[in-house]
Amino acid sequence: MAKITYLRISVTDRCNFRCKYCMPSGIKQFIPHEEVLRYEEIIEITKAFSEFGIEAVRITGGEPLVKKQIETLIEKISQIPEIKDISMTTNGYKLKEMAAKLKKSGLNRVNVSVDSLKKEKFKFMTGVDGLEKVIEGIRESIEQGLNPVKVNTVLIRGFNDDEIEDFVIFSDKFGVDVRFIELMPVGGKFFSREHFVAASEMREKVESMFGELEPIKGKGNGPAKLFKVKGTNARIGFITAISEHFCDSCNRLRLTSDGKLRLCLMRDDEIDLKSIIRGDNPEKLREAIRIALERKSMVNGIEALKSIGCDRKMFTIGG
Repeated sequence: MAKITYLRISVTDRCNFRCKYCMPSGIKQFIPHEEVLRYEEIIEITKAFSEFGIEAVRITGGEPLVKKQIETLIEKISQIPEIKDISMTTNGYKLKEMAAKLKKSGLNRVNVSVDSLKKEKFKFMTGVDGLEKVIEGIRESIEQGLNPVKVNTVLIRGFNDDEIEDFVIFSDKFGVDVRFIELMPVGGKFFSREHFVAASEMREKVESMFGELEPIKGKGNGPAKLFKVKGTNARIGFITAISEHFCDSCNRLRLTSDGKLRLCLMRDDEIDLKSIIRGDNPEKLREAIRIALERKSMVNGIEALKSIGCDRKMFTIGG
């Protein structure tokens, strides 16, 4: 098991999109405001984790940019000496107006979720006619130095699997990393075997169009296997969450916006840090973290796959 150095923090379950595999239309119940972690609580929890080797933080949602003064939280986290890298996963809709502010506050880089480069399909998936605005946000993020900008694309058979070539060209044109992600069975009915495209099939399609891919070695790619496309500047990755699990190299934990610590995306057992931090004994927080890290080290790939799938919707966990 890899050393745990990475904490993903969801700051809200709200979002201005309604992506069909994440937050389907009709969702009306959200975590009550008083149950969501306050910024000062997130900072305190992050400080405690930093004492146990956490040095990278990713801010997620829902959509983190719908949170008021999110740059204030980023600035406070950036002041924790042990935290060396702060990133964010966003749908990109508000990036154009916020990229400069985010960079100034201490954000290092962004991942932008884009599941189609076709206007009508983008609107169908997200419920928002916002593709052009998201692309403007990507441009602005590059301009402000939130690099490397990564584009996350969940590949879905019958929806966007015919856009693989378009995304490779997009990577070449904009100088962003495009990461094709396998559809995961997380908290919704949209997942089905008929929609699923394995990363091996994705790679075969790319190589049939552009030739053999050249592996790119290096740190900072997370679970993605990254490649250069010959004859272009395109860099693409594949995240094989289902077909080739990477449990043994997983270095991350997830903190939900209501203060639950998840040791694994695909397991529903959680540790309630919010009740601890709102209690009267702050030292219990560090003890809970210590126990969580010990439990994480005992979770292997076979155990995780026995319980694949989870009851929580993705927007309540954090991307």
